[in-house]
Amino acid sequence: MNKIVNILATLALLSSPYAVQAATTSTDPIVQGRVAMSDAEKAKKAEVKAARKEYSASKAQAKAELAAEKKENAAKAKAAAAEGKDALVVKRELDAASSASYKAKVKAADEKLGVNKKASKTAMNEKKAEAADKMEKDLKK
Repeated sequence: MNKIVNILATLALLSSPYAVQAATTSTDPIVQGRVAMSDAEKAKKAEVKAARKEYSASKAQAKAELAAEKKENAAKAKAAAAEGKDALVVKRELDAASSASYKAKVKAADEKLGVNKKASKTAMNEKKAEAADKMEKDLKK
């Protein structure tokens, strides 16, 4: 019964606005475990935020490269027209290749983002499990 009361008191403490200040100075294993879990979640959020930033940057770079390639394709199409080839057909073929390259780069960035998210979530779950195990061991003492 005493453990249940301690758990409820700890949960009430964590919901208060002074929870962070109280948790950093507390010797209660439940409070320390909750703080460790919260820290793991914050670390995951920071890692995901960094991964999204990297994703956005790589996608923007790919888009800029696509625009540059399309300008080059227009110049190549004009040169092909001077040689007697159909400029629209040449430009369409070059643009199709450029678009495929862009899509491949975006797909790679998507996959990298997914891998980073999974790695962050796995690390968070491991830290939470460690904190839960530590709380259980400390409560059994």
